Amino acid sequence: QTLSFNEPDEKMAYFTLKVNDFKGIGKVKIDAVSGREKASYEVEIDVLNPNPVTTEVKDLILKSNETKELNFTTFGTKGTNTASIELSTLPPMNFTKRMGYLIQYPHGCVEQTTSSAFPQLYLAEIFELSEEKKQNIERNIKATIQRLSDFQLSSGGLSYWQGNGSANSWGTSYAGHFMIEAAKKGYALPIGFKSKWIGYQKQQARNWRNNSNYYNNALSQAYRLYTLSLANSADIASMNRLRETKGISNEAKMRLASAYALIGKQSIAKEILEGLTVNDYNKRRYSNYGSETRNKAMALATYTLLKEETKAIKLAKEIAESLSSNKWMSTQTTAYSLLAMSKYALKNGGSTGINASYTLNENSKNIEISKALYAEDIEDITKENIFKIANKNSVVLYVRVFTKGILPVGEEKVFQNNLETTIIYKTKDGNRIMPDNLSQGTNFVAEVTVKNSTNDTVENVALTQFIPSGWEIINTRFTDFGNNTTSSRVNFTDIRDASISNYFTLKKYESKTFRVLLNASYLGTYYLPGVQVEAMYDNDYIARTKGEWIKVVK
Repeated sequence: QTLSFNEPDEKMAYFTLKVNDFKGIGKVKIDAVSGREKASYEVEIDVLNPNPVTTEVKDLILKSNETKELNFTTFGTKGTNTASIELSTLPPMNFTKRMGYLIQYPHGCVEQTTSSAFPQLYLAEIFELSEEKKQNIERNIKATIQRLSDFQLSSGGLSYWQGNGSANSWGTSYAGHFMIEAAKKGYALPIGFKSKWIGYQKQQARNWRNNSNYYNNALSQAYRLYTLSLANSADIASMNRLRETKGISNEAKMRLASAYALIGKQSIAKEILEGLTVNDYNKRRYSNYGSETRNKAMALATYTLLKEETKAIKLAKEIAESLSSNKWMSTQTTAYSLLAMSKYALKNGGSTGINASYTLNENSKNIEISKALYAEDIEDITKENIFKIANKNSVVLYVRVFTKGILPVGEEKVFQNNLETTIIYKTKDGNRIMPDNLSQGTNFVAEVTVKNSTNDTVENVALTQFIPSGWEIINTRFTDFGNNTTSSRVNFTDIRDASISNYFTLKKYESKTFRVLLNASYLGTYYLPGVQVEAMYDNDYIARTKGEWIKVVK
């Protein structure tokens, strides 16, 4: 483009820029030439695909001295495709995929922050890992320890969301459990964290009374007492009181047995276990972010600790099966299952190592290790890949190949299950407008309504609205739009450059509406992703809408 000047002045030149569908940093270089003078300027553009990461898994089972082959095709946009392999002489647990889900989970409450790091404490002990992976794990754990300290209130308890004024009973015990285990592995805790946390736990343990409170039931008290035993600060009076309490659940009894076992009172622990009623893990509603599989994992941890091998083996097989399936699991269920299986594998993994060799495309590698699990990320993958592996050992080898990628925009899946969601756009005066063709500088309101279409209350609902690059959020906390951002009470709101997340509860058949003020800021064509809403601990409640291309015009 040519600009002409008759006198010193400032002029604009417009270029149309097309961004390729890839992940990473795109660069644009501007060169200006006038006579002999030259100037250049380079600007970086971060290209982001808002679709979630999709993982595909392929399995092989190799008998002694057997060789097999599998082919896999990458499916994500450029820069998003990765692959990893997992070899195991134990029944497969899908560790790599489930761990990846925890690390990438986008919502950051106290439970999910803890879940993302907890199983990583044991990875180096049960997996043969590269030095780089060990350093990554160490960084993740240290960052989580620091982050969790920001949830601690002056009382010593931890809130569910950062900035909330009240402590969350389960979150406090769960995060404290992780912190104590991390300290035992040599990680330093923030100054004062542990003593304040112990003080809070003891206070709550003494104040606890048996009632049907959903969040502070007998299991919550038993877990609190377990964490105090783990921290060498057992509250024996409260333990004895809970032990004598009539009508408490099997889950509470098992966790209480663990609390006694930790302080060397094995006979009391065994006596509690002998008094268990027939265990039914299948009830529909669970308290404290739990599920059928989470409660089985807690039971497995108890049986492993008390060396009840027959019961432990049965549960370990069931949990490994759940982990290996494509079944959805919440962050709490995933983390607890990996945690219990790690502890079980450390005690019962046996001494059978791995002896195998594989070829991926042109690259070959031999693996001869004493541990029962091996995981590796593979960088050099192409569109079409051939993977061959030989088991040189006398035991069965379980092999998994994971392919990850982000699907191109416009290919996201649309569904509504027990939640209904709609989004409409209006002017500030309330007149409805279409978002696909807005004039630059227009202020407008995006209004999202979410409805619970069942007769059950659903908690911890996460609603995420993505904002296209050509629009900007006008942060209404500081403007005359005032408190009209939501018409409904939320537990937490997280406003980022490219998205807004709201977290809330929906009673039966209840609707909530959320409004955000936006501005059509930058000329061009952009992709507006669909709205995503899900109950974080119950995958029966989920909805996603379709995205669309939008324009900002002069």
